[in-house]
Amino acid sequence: MDTWMVLGIDKTKDKSLIKDRYFDLLTKVNPEDNPEGFKILRAAYEKALEYAKNENIDEDNSDLEKWIEKVKTIYKSFSLRIDINEWNKLLNEDISFSLETKDVACEKLLQYLINNINIPCEVWRLIDSHFEINERKKELYEQFPKEYIDFIIDRIENNDIINYYLFKVEDNKDYDSWINLYFNTIQELNNNNIEVVKTYLEQLQSFNIYHPYFDLLQCRYHMALGDYTISKNIISNLLKNYPNDMAINYYAAELKWVEKNYKHAKELYEHCLDISPNNFNAKVGLADVLLELGELEKSKNIFIDLINIDPYYDYLRERVSYINSLLIAKLDNQLKTNPDNNKLKFKLAWCYYENFNYEKAINLVLKIKCNDKSEIIQKYDILGNSYFDMGSYDTALKYFHELLKNKKTKNNEIELISIYNKLGRIYSKLKRYDEALKFFDKVLNLMPNNIYYINCKCNTLIKLGKYEECLELSDIGIEVDKNDSLIYSFRAESLYNLGYLKEALDSANRCINLCPYISAPYIIKMKILLDNQENEEVLMVSNEANKYKINDSEIVLCKCEALIKLNRGEEAEDLIKNLLININDSNEENNEIKCKAFYLLSLNELNKDNFNFALELINEAISFNYKDLDSYYLRAYIYRCIFEYNLALNDYNFIINNNGNIAFSYYQCALIFKEIGKYRIAISYFNKVLEIDPDYPNAKEEIFKLQQKLNSYL
Repeated sequence: MDTWMVLGIDKTKDKSLIKDRYFDLLTKVNPEDNPEGFKILRAAYEKALEYAKNENIDEDNSDLEKWIEKVKTIYKSFSLRIDINEWNKLLNEDISFSLETKDVACEKLLQYLINNINIPCEVWRLIDSHFEINERKKELYEQFPKEYIDFIIDRIENNDIINYYLFKVEDNKDYDSWINLYFNTIQELNNNNIEVVKTYLEQLQSFNIYHPYFDLLQCRYHMALGDYTISKNIISNLLKNYPNDMAINYYAAELKWVEKNYKHAKELYEHCLDISPNNFNAKVGLADVLLELGELEKSKNIFIDLINIDPYYDYLRERVSYINSLLIAKLDNQLKTNPDNNKLKFKLAWCYYENFNYEKAINLVLKIKCNDKSEIIQKYDILGNSYFDMGSYDTALKYFHELLKNKKTKNNEIELISIYNKLGRIYSKLKRYDEALKFFDKVLNLMPNNIYYINCKCNTLIKLGKYEECLELSDIGIEVDKNDSLIYSFRAESLYNLGYLKEALDSANRCINLCPYISAPYIIKMKILLDNQENEEVLMVSNEANKYKINDSEIVLCKCEALIKLNRGEEAEDLIKNLLININDSNEENNEIKCKAFYLLSLNELNKDNFNFALELINEAISFNYKDLDSYYLRAYIYRCIFEYNLALNDYNFIINNNGNIAFSYYQCALIFKEIGKYRIAISYFNKVLEIDPDYPNAKEEIFKLQQKLNSYL
């Protein structure tokens, strides 16, 4: 195989040129349509890249090998491994700076570290600053397992779970095995597998390696057993020796919490946050302690902040609800003695709202006579949010626009962002997506790197069919937060609608791996598999979704479509009938589900050649959604089967006028005119097909045959 002939370029060391040419050719060599051609292209690409990397550096190979030996020496000596200065000296050698060898040095280093990952985060950050791992991650995904590169980036962006610098270092010990077992012990402790933890602790001790976190594990082990006296002695000694260690202070606070020594626990949690201000668990602990100490407002505010960080953690919402129930009773009593205090009334209204008592919040606020602009603003805020959460979007819209007029927004971007976001969401609920998009754009102009608002805009772009724009934005979202599941869901949907099925499947799987409880990625997977006639696999995906108790009508319908294609129509009928029985409300979303359900029932009858019943069912489908073009395609086909050609032509014209598959529809019209002997009209329609797609299959052949027939009549 001639590498450069396959790529169609001259021999070059320019990797950018090689990659650009490869990706150009990928658009013409589809791996699904031409697997052998793709293998040849991929092999040529990899060989060209290897040439670009290795040409003219043979003389440096010995130096590179010596450099890698130094890497190994540093790693194998634990005292050197955790010494940032040693790594600094290594990375400042010429071999890792030279343009000729830098990329190869990076590759060799990462190849070694893939099986030797236990180094401090600051070393990973140093490697990143030198080799730009984070910036080059898409390129590195092609060379290494994605999970490995993601692990490195996680280490770059976060802090060490175990403090490497607290080991009492002796270089002849097996630190890697100890560290790996340490993490396994934590996992078993979290799973409350006490007997396994006991065994692991004994094994850790047998290494004769000391780290204070081993004592911390013992402390946690005895806490799990209820031996609080032993735990207390261990943690007391640790605090004396390591007063500013985050983990030690945290578990000291946890122990005080168990002992109900809330005042001391509060001090320890606060000290944790002095050491690590954004530590999530320490904030939860502090909020819990404040609640026990009766500092309800402070506790509630912390819990609300935490909900903004992790909206899926049910415990946080339960705590806020409980605190609000206490505050409601307290505020009710205060208002009995001070009935005209608007400040108390607004606090009470917010508590009602946060506990989902929207009508109580609305009734209370509507009776308040506002004394100044700040109270008017608060009134509109509560009313707008309450009506929104009740689903009264038109009323909510009115109050949020009033809020926008009255708010001193120029001085408070956070408040402005909140209003813009709510208006965007309201317009989305009202299906006024163009207006929603304007407000989400306003939000992102003020806060461009917020993953929640990026997701809001992505969702709106999907609704508007702006898939390319959504794809671009989803890539930005992944840069912001690579662990956000929703952004991969929107990316998968965009890719699917743009025809990039393999990439869509990858994004859908990534979404499911991050959060298996979202229905959208399962639906995308099932649609892709249906398109490829992989019907058994569709059923497997449906079972996977059921495992996580995902109840989604579209998943059921995709499963039914697969069953029908597998000639298991009776099973599909039963599922569809059960689905229809459970749909009571008549709204746009439910009507779309009913339309799809009757479409599938019609398809099932068509498979049995029950044309008249199939026609009844597809008419029922269209009655629920007269814009559904798939139903018109199917009905047109049924009309052709029963020789109702004019009705079939009417449906194809409807599809053409509503921007369906125009070339396909013209082709079908041409076939109908051919069947009824109107050859000249048929030829005109085949020509219309070729105007749209000059390579449309069989169109030219059909014209040739018809022209021959016409000539034979002359």
